[in-house]
Amino acid sequence: MPPPADALRPAPDAPGTVSAAPSDAGPPLLQMPGRYRVRLPAPVQLTYDLVRQPAGGIPAPAVPARLTWRTNGDRYVLDLDGVLGRLHSEGASGDAGIAPRLAREDGDAGPLLTEFDADGHRVLFRATGAESPDNVGIQDRASVLMQLVGIGLAEPDQVHDTLDVVVAGARDLRIARFKVLGREDVATGIGTLAAWHLAELAAPGMARLDIWLAPERNWLPVRLRVEDAGGSATQTLSALDAAPALP
Repeated sequence: MPPPADALRPAPDAPGTVSAAPSDAGPPLLQMPGRYRVRLPAPVQLTYDLVRQPAGGIPAPAVPARLTWRTNGDRYVLDLDGVLGRLHSEGASGDAGIAPRLAREDGDAGPLLTEFDADGHRVLFRATGAESPDNVGIQDRASVLMQLVGIGLAEPDQVHDTLDVVVAGARDLRIARFKVLGREDVATGIGTLAAWHLAELAAPGMARLDIWLAPERNWLPVRLRVEDAGGSATQTLSALDAAPALP
């Protein structure tokens, strides 16, 4: 049984600021210094059934959602359309795993861009004109999903207790802390899969992201759920296909 909601909130002394990465860090490829080993997932396209349910209301009919990951081992392009919105991420591999260079969030008001300047060790938030120092292993809102996949692929024993990842949104940085709740069976369109359930530690009043990663399917996210006071949106895997590699 999942822990009570209060148990999924950060402790009072949880880190709230993000420091700049050391400029002389030079670990082996795909090894996050002092943190996680990461292996890039193979190209794949995941199709989901997405169901939205208002708090105390009746679920809406399912609609399609998608995650498309393409890579050639050096570069990647990631597109999401689902519970997290319409997101695009592109970049490369680096010492800490996935290394985003550009993230885009598409909304009704237009695209919001975040740029990752590796040479200048900074993140540029085009929506506000602000910038923040870069961080080792930093991800955007889309790439963090595949970074978690890569952590499981590289060394499954890393998926325990909590996983911390610095995530850049459209306007600022935050530390996303995922609590590993345990293994659960998830009924999907390709059969019932055993998956590790990860829950983001959400501050009071903030939306919470839950992710189910299936080791027998290369640690891919077979279910995603976003829940807040207004209700929930859940996407569950319906089909899994190979995607073409980047040239």
